[in-house]
Amino acid sequence: MTEPIDATQTSTTGDARRIVELAAATNTTMSNQLLLDTLRRSARVTTRHIRTDFVEVATATAVLGYVCRQGSEYTALRGDDPAWAQEIGRYGTESLAVEALRMRRA
Repeated sequence: MTEPIDATQTSTTGDARRIVELAAATNTTMSNQLLLDTLRRSARVTTRHIRTDFVEVATATAVLGYVCRQGSEYTALRGDDPAWAQEIGRYGTESLAVEALRMRRA
């Protein structure tokens, strides 16, 4: 059973609620990680090009980090200040680096 996940605030809480209800109905245990993953997958982000090689990644309420192009790699930097942001990974494409920030994973 799959259904598309809409990235709105109401669907985010609805998806988490459906997972909890499904686990209760099937008498299965679930982890907090599964709930967090569901919420992370539904997070909406916007990107803003500050320079041709530097992109800001943000939600509606906060800056998640930055993506910096270095040669053929894209570095994802987590934090709201580029001077103090921490590198969380290097990726082959800008979209993968943005996705890493959206998922808020190290």
